[in-house]
Amino acid sequence: MREIDEELQATIDPGSMVHFGTFEIGEGHPDHGPFRMICYTADHRGELTPSREIAEKAWFRYADRDRVSAVDAMAFDALREAARLS
Repeated sequence: MREIDEELQATIDPGSMVHFGTFEIGEGHPDHGPFRMICYTADHRGELTPSREIAEKAWFRYADRDRVSAVDAMAFDALREAARLS
């Protein structure tokens, strides 16, 4: 919740948080593994406004999967399988 507030200037509703998935790439992976990304869905208040480490905001569809990292691609696959990303 703190990261979203700091980097996107929005407030997460903690009661709405649901673990969506944990995605990992291993040691020696071309995308500089090991890396673990733990993903949640949640409702938020406020406009998503990039700040700090975030240079810009962009919305991606599944067709953009080739533009993201390997661990993000795993999340894209899970989102598509759950009918949450078209």
